[in-house]
Formats: sequence, structure tokens, C-alpha cells
Amino acid sequence: MFNDHRWGFDWTEFITGVVFLVAAYFVMKQPQAALLSLVFLFAIAAIISGITTLAGYTKLRRETGLRANVALGLAIIDILVGLLFLFKAPTGILVLGYVFAFWFLIDSIERLTVVSHLRFFGTGYFVISLILDLLSLALGVMLLFSPVVAALTFNVLVAVYFAIFGINAILIAFARRN
Repeated sequence: MFNDHRWGFDWTEFITGVVFLVAAYFVMKQPQAALLSLVFLFAIAAIISGITTLAGYTKLRRETGLRANVALGLAIIDILVGLLFLFKAPTGILVLGYVFAFWFLIDSIERLTVVSHLRFFGTGYFVISLILDLLSLALGVMLLFSPVVAALTFNVLVAVYFAIFGINAILIAFARRN
């Protein structure tokens, strides 16, 4: 069923993964960086993530049916939130911890909703992606319900999330090459 459709190497997913890995490196290397730069980084990453999902929507809908509509809606939210914080940075600074928590949750739920299509590219891709998505979801919940922990370890949590999301995106790009 799923093997009838060839995706080819997914360059948008690969580029998203690289951007997220660079973001993870930046956050870990420069923990004293201004919150404003994190807000802008978040805004750009959210917009890229949303655009990536939009770019693959047609193929994703063909593979997952109506479940792709959830991914589409969440991609639009990604873009809108990214634009909001790109142009209203002070607002982003005030709510950065919660924004990241919700963003982690939204992206994790979106990925979990459509992860099943990776089974047809190989069970290993599916399992690894599922584990990474669940880790991302756990980090989102941790940020949302543990603001003290989030405040004390914000840079590390964000860097770990960016790394997990980036690795997962690169994994998906390679899985779809078949």
C-alpha cells in the first residue's frame, strides 16, 4: 500500500533537521546568549518547521489520509506562532518557557499522529522516530508542568529538544529516500 508511492530523499526534512541541530549547538555553546536571540531562533525554527510540514502535506495526506489534516493545522499554528514572536519579540521573552512547552507538545503530537507511515520505509525508522517523538513529548510536558525545572535547565532542555527533533527530521529524510 505505502510502497506504491516513492517520496525520494526529503530535502526539506533534512534541512529542518540540520537547522535544529545547529540551533541545539548554539543554545548549548552560548547559554548566556540573550533571550531575545532565543525568541528569534524559535520564531525562525517554528516557521521552517511549519513550512516543511506544508511542503510535504500532499504526500503525507496520500499516505496517512485524514490524519494529515491534523499535521496541516498544527503546521499553520507553527507558522503563526513563529511570525508572532518574530515581530513581537518582547511578548516572546515574557512567555518563552510556556511557548516552548506548547511548541514541543504540538510538534510531538503532530509527528506521533503520522509516524505510522515510516513503518513502510522500515521498522527501525518507525521505532527510532517513535521513541524520539515520545522523548520530545516528555520534554514538552516537563517544561509545561515544571516551570522551576524549566527555568533552571531551560537552555539544556531546549538544546536536547532541538537535537532530538533535528535527528528525527534527518532520520525521516533518509527513511523517505527509498
